[in-house]
Amino acid sequence: MNIQVQLCGIAVVILLLILSLNRKTIWLRSKRAFLVALISTLTALVFDTLSIIAIVSSGDNFTSFTNTICKIYLVSLVWMAYTMNYYTSVDIGVKNRIIRIHRISARILIITVSIIILLSPVKIHYTDRYDLYTYGPAVMITYVSAFIYVVSNVTILFAFRNKINHRRWIAALSWMLLLVIAAAIQFFHNNLLIIGFASSLGSLIVFIRLENPESFIERETGCFNELAFNRYLEQCYNRGERISMLVVQFATPHYLYERYSTDSINDFLKNFSKILDDCSMGQVFKYREWSYIVIFSQSVSLYSAKDKISKTLDRDWIIDDTLANFELKYTEIPNSFIAKDSDAMIEMIRAFARDYSNSSETELILDKVWAENYKKEQEIEDLIIQAIKNDRIEVYYQPIYSTAKKRFVSAEALVRILDKNGNLIPPNEFIPVAEDTGLILQLGQIVFEKACHFMMKEKLYKKGIDYLEINLSVVQCMRSDLADNYTKIIRKIGIDPKMITLEITESFAISSTENLVVNMEKLKHIGVQFALDDFGTGFSNLDYLLELPIKVVKFDSKMTQAYFESSKRRAVMGSVINMIKAADLEIVAEGVEEKHQLDELSLIDIDFIQGYYFSKPVPSKEFIKLIDNQKL
Repeated sequence: MNIQVQLCGIAVVILLLILSLNRKTIWLRSKRAFLVALISTLTALVFDTLSIIAIVSSGDNFTSFTNTICKIYLVSLVWMAYTMNYYTSVDIGVKNRIIRIHRISARILIITVSIIILLSPVKIHYTDRYDLYTYGPAVMITYVSAFIYVVSNVTILFAFRNKINHRRWIAALSWMLLLVIAAAIQFFHNNLLIIGFASSLGSLIVFIRLENPESFIERETGCFNELAFNRYLEQCYNRGERISMLVVQFATPHYLYERYSTDSINDFLKNFSKILDDCSMGQVFKYREWSYIVIFSQSVSLYSAKDKISKTLDRDWIIDDTLANFELKYTEIPNSFIAKDSDAMIEMIRAFARDYSNSSETELILDKVWAENYKKEQEIEDLIIQAIKNDRIEVYYQPIYSTAKKRFVSAEALVRILDKNGNLIPPNEFIPVAEDTGLILQLGQIVFEKACHFMMKEKLYKKGIDYLEINLSVVQCMRSDLADNYTKIIRKIGIDPKMITLEITESFAISSTENLVVNMEKLKHIGVQFALDDFGTGFSNLDYLLELPIKVVKFDSKMTQAYFESSKRRAVMGSVINMIKAADLEIVAEGVEEKHQLDELSLIDIDFIQGYYFSKPVPSKEFIKLIDNQKL
């Protein structure tokens, strides 16, 4: 029975070795570690089988040869546990101090234990071929040392769970569990020699879940796939290897889809992949549908490799006997150290591709400068998220002066963010990031709610403030549920909608989408007013803009300043003012900083003045003091 079990185990391991080596593979450290573990398992199974044969052949006269074979088998069991232990920690990397110490200790232990086992006596129990086993000091040392490796393995698995590939974590734990169960059974039933076979089953589980070469190959092209790229890149970072990369991307894949069948495209891509692989000087991976990434070692010049690849791929490509016209885009990544780890690098590649998806440039560089800007944006995004989570969103108010009433009659509500130390983050830093990431939706709603609560709590209408102006971002305007959400907030707080003026930017108003118009009409119906912000660039579209339900037009600060620069600009601005006033709209001039500007603008039908001459945007308490102290 024991012989049959060992032979089954040997067959399983040999099959796994054949399947692992007969296909194109990417030589990851985990792959090498797995092969070493397979070989050690095979060795243990072979010597287990040989020890059984030697014992049975010896009968009652156990020779030194039989003892030696048995000791070698015991040593092979310890080595099997050692190689499994190494495989478990292979993901963590050599830079981790604890892992370095662990690996050195494991090597010292395996050498020491091997010598002790070979020098220690081993006893053999044999009645017949179904009742035989070894025992004695050498066997106990084997069990103890193997137990130490198993405990070490389990400790590593749980201590470094976040750093170990999750699939490897599950597979390695299953491997350990099988081995422990088999060892426990064999310890209490010495005649059942099943440890080696249990290890072969564990190897099978690891192979199916992790180490099957087929999982790294894209069937259509025969090229290494995105999973292989992720694992290979992760290994490079774990080992501290500096690499460079080249992204080769089809700039116009729609052209191929429009002209050729799926089978023809697959045949073309298979040929394209092979030619790229042959000329690459590096490791080629198919990354997403129409992109490839080539990884080069530090010894390869990225410039030379890219030049060779582009010259090779710049050729006449024939699909279905016709000339295929398409354009390739190349992105150079000279230094992988611009990212802290593989996950950060992959996200950078994706973000870079998004930023330049509509670019007409065919040669790009993802360098340190871009990476630093990207990291800063990521930090700001995280800062916004934390500010929202921890209620560090503030609303500042900049007063708006009425030239007719000679006092403040409104204010613009502006979003501000505080970091964890209470410092203000400049709006020009966080607003673009918030708009790009969609966080502006949350920020906009928070500002709207806080401004409405502020108006009600402080009873601003009793202080001469007729309304507050609140900005709407482009992203908010495109939401079909904007009007309904804001209506609910207004009714919940109980504020008069006439005390709210929502600002939309001129650039978005020009392209007025259906959602924007519908939202504006719904909100206007309940009494909300609208202002056109940043006016100063679309004079030719003035008639079109006036078709929107706008009450106030706000002159951009640059346009306001232009009025004082030359008589020609003053004349143009005068014509624009006349057109706006003829449409029965009110005008706010932003960016007023000096007394003479206030005086001159008050004489030319400008209704409201906003700018640093009166005040910069201030917190709510300071704004209350400001309007309380003004002379009415």
